Amino acid sequence: MSARGLVRLSTLAAFAGALLALPGPALASPWAIHPVAPRGPKAPAPEPPVAPTNVVEPEPTPSSDAGTPTRGETRVIHVHSRADGRTASSRRIGAATISTTPKRSAEDLLRLVPGMLIVQHGNQGKGYQFYVRGFDAVHGSDVELMLDDVPLNEPSNIHAHGYLDPAFIIPEVVREVSADKGAFRLEQGNFATAASIRYRLGVSQVDRGTRIGYEVGTTNRHRAVVVHAPKRRSEETFVAVEALYDRGYGDNRRARRASAMGQVRLFDRGGTTIDALGTVYTADFGLPGTVRLGDWKSGEVGFYDAYSQDTGGGSSRAIAALRLDRRTDRGKLHVGLWGQGRRLRLDENYTGDLLFPGIGDRHLQREDRAAVGLVADWERALGRITTLRIVGNWRLDGIDQHEDRLREDGTAWASSRDQAVVQQTFGIAPGLRLTPTPWLMLEGGTRVDVFDYWVQDRMNAGRRFHGLAVQASPRFVSRFTIREKWQLFAAYGRGLRSPEARAFTLPTEVPENTDVDRFAGGKPRMTVTDNVELGARFEPNDTFDVGTALYGIWIARESIFDHVSGFNVELDATQRLGVEADLQVHPTRWLDLGIDLTYVDARFRKSGEPVPGAPPLLVQVHGSLTHPKGWRAGLRWFVMGPRPLSYGAKAGATTVLDLSVGYRHRHFQIDAIVDNVIATKWREGEYNFASHWNPDERASQLPSIHYVAGPPITARLAASVFF
Repeated sequence: MSARGLVRLSTLAAFAGALLALPGPALASPWAIHPVAPRGPKAPAPEPPVAPTNVVEPEPTPSSDAGTPTRGETRVIHVHSRADGRTASSRRIGAATISTTPKRSAEDLLRLVPGMLIVQHGNQGKGYQFYVRGFDAVHGSDVELMLDDVPLNEPSNIHAHGYLDPAFIIPEVVREVSADKGAFRLEQGNFATAASIRYRLGVSQVDRGTRIGYEVGTTNRHRAVVVHAPKRRSEETFVAVEALYDRGYGDNRRARRASAMGQVRLFDRGGTTIDALGTVYTADFGLPGTVRLGDWKSGEVGFYDAYSQDTGGGSSRAIAALRLDRRTDRGKLHVGLWGQGRRLRLDENYTGDLLFPGIGDRHLQREDRAAVGLVADWERALGRITTLRIVGNWRLDGIDQHEDRLREDGTAWASSRDQAVVQQTFGIAPGLRLTPTPWLMLEGGTRVDVFDYWVQDRMNAGRRFHGLAVQASPRFVSRFTIREKWQLFAAYGRGLRSPEARAFTLPTEVPENTDVDRFAGGKPRMTVTDNVELGARFEPNDTFDVGTALYGIWIARESIFDHVSGFNVELDATQRLGVEADLQVHPTRWLDLGIDLTYVDARFRKSGEPVPGAPPLLVQVHGSLTHPKGWRAGLRWFVMGPRPLSYGAKAGATTVLDLSVGYRHRHFQIDAIVDNVIATKWREGEYNFASHWNPDERASQLPSIHYVAGPPITARLAASVFF
């Protein structure tokens, strides 16, 4: 590492030490659970209270009915999916909804986020594709995803910049999913151009003890899980192990994984807590690729078939993290330290032999990554109405990546990438929160992020490249409360996505007869989004609440991921104008129903053409039942309107309904889950590009629609025993 890099490291260490030495602060994470009180007498509103003075807002505590159940008693933790009082579109999805929602993995919990659609265009184990607010976020390029303090996005990943793979998270130990659309908060960092999402881990008091579960499914699915959460310990403490085998619902869709997660509260005294987290994970899976829509319609292939039968991938990960929280009457401090190791292997072919006739376009991508990081969040009351907040983060990634071109039999015949990367990120965000009256809250600041790159291109005689990128991002949110029933919101913020490391290897002058494909990855400059949001929430009583948000997003240089080349293609300026609305109904303390509607118009500003990828219209209905007598049920239904694709094509509309029903009696629980109840033959992913698979046909460079088949109707039965 350069001397300048060492100076930056020492500066950061001094900054962290100064934060730890400050007197009086205490921790409270900004991603807190906001429980809804039980039905009965008039209960307080679930959003954080508006403080008349500038005392730091307390960390919300679990619902009052979350105590340890007596033998034979069923207790209900009632946490709704609703806003947290900072912006109109923020959502907190709590333990009750998570426990009853139909899910195959922790990734399925993201389907509960209003306005978000996730697509599995590979197989279980490969990262999903994300659609939100008019963005096709590919594998995570526009969505920041966190596991408590640990960032899961992988910058400069060999497969896709910002690659996300949360398959290692065991869903039984997720107690909350928080989602923030746009980029309005100081803690939102790299890849938060469209949204930030965070998993919070823990086991609620009602489920503490030892849980042993087994699940079987119609796709020859077998999943075993064991969770041990000592009853006398805090919700943060648990150990969980999961093992899965699933043959899949079509060609080349086999998946296997094993995961272990453990978290323990090491210290809890005098307003200070220390938690430790550790995970290990390994998986392998088939990768069926896409199928040409025309081939299926002509009967050449079946709907769930695949051209490639021996392509696949592997993924493994290990994480260790420490978290310190400290709180006093006038402040709070949060510090997190983490490290992780990562290995990824993807053997795929999306285009047949279009690019390399007679040999084939199959390729193998391999990446090994080690990363360490630090986050800090400090608040201090400066007076009656003013609070100072400073958020900081540092991250260091060491990456080794290699890509080989393969023959049809899987043997390598050429290399297309071979490089090593050292990438360092530093961010700091000072801000102020003002509460001049009980009904007005103002919060704002500026985030500054610095990205430092060192790239060694072993295919270019080991030549080394260096790059530096800096971005300042102002953020502002406000809340105006009217008689505790109406809340009005206004927010502005700038989101950012760092350039890929390989972009800095792009030559300023391309030599004659040089293939520049291996230099592609976009130009070495920041992608920024300017976000504006206006919204309101109305809660007349405990029975229902309704909210709406209008938003606009502007990008000076749009970057679209090309699925054939795997590169980000830089295009003209775009704008996204949209509206979100939701209605939450809580007729009883044990039943929650909700509907969310999102519409967005995403266009290039010069041509007026639609931005390809994300659906303009998405409607979602969800339901959660946790009856005191032990009955359980969950519902998830979505309608996705037609969406634009590249080269003027359009993907069709679709709708899918998932249901679950179950019963828990004392120490036993059983759940039946049916995915795609109405048996929709739907194309989960649709893309428009050129390919050549039939050797009897002449190759053409004209694009055609390709699809990834969504799951057919499948059923699973899960049984659990609690001790």
